[in-house]
Amino acid sequence: MIYLYAYTNHRADLDALRRMGALWKMLDERGIAAELLVNDYRAQLAGRELGLPLATTIETIYDIDAVASYGDRVVIDTPEAIPESLLKYYREHFGELFRIVPGGGESLAGERVIDPFGPGSLLVDSRYRRPKGESCRERRVLIFRDSDPEKELLKLGPLLAELGLELYWGAYFYVKYEETLAEIFGTIHESEEYAALVEEAGLVVTAMPQTALEAAVSGARTIYLRRDAATEEVDAALRRLGVEILPIDEAERLKTILSEGPGKELRIDEESFDAGIISE
Repeated sequence: MIYLYAYTNHRADLDALRRMGALWKMLDERGIAAELLVNDYRAQLAGRELGLPLATTIETIYDIDAVASYGDRVVIDTPEAIPESLLKYYREHFGELFRIVPGGGESLAGERVIDPFGPGSLLVDSRYRRPKGESCRERRVLIFRDSDPEKELLKLGPLLAELGLELYWGAYFYVKYEETLAEIFGTIHESEEYAALVEEAGLVVTAMPQTALEAAVSGARTIYLRRDAATEEVDAALRRLGVEILPIDEAERLKTILSEGPGKELRIDEESFDAGIISE
């Protein structure tokens, strides 16, 4: 069995779940059994909305061995700081251990490192790949984040709403938050519409790198609002796909950027990750 661990949390985004969901589908197409592991029930629901089977919930990364058995293969996708001792234990206990690292990195305990943004090996759901020559729709969408604990949208909302963007309602947004945002944005889409929004949009503005990747391969003009010091490798990968990157504290430049038209032709022909690496 192959176990795919995606870190999820009500203060985090669902990038890891979307990557592990894409990998689950790749393995399923090959007839290879795999099971998703997440940390909370909302991530379970979000996975079902992406066409995935019901994931198993575990408390933390320390509990993977409560589900997976000796000799199983395990793929870990998490921003958590993982003690080297735990990685060594998992490396010795499981058949093979893989660690997803956006932008790449060094192996810490003999595990195999996978860069989901690597050239020719994108870890992205095939449903988003648009056939060459197919035009995008005119829908303009803001898929800001899945969670907004600091309520950044209250500061950015008026500026972004001026651009005619429809808002994606994050899976972890606070319930009462919707009333406030409804006064700013004309159209709000529920979290279960995520995949359809990515597939149908002509313009996607997002603060999540995985969403920027998915939107880019779908053929949408994509602007990534970088919130933190992401790795240069991730930035380079997104630029390679034609994604325009803008630091979030310079969001006021969006109106000018959009009026200038796309800055680079989109690249939607890169190959997806070879799931055979996991299953061979």
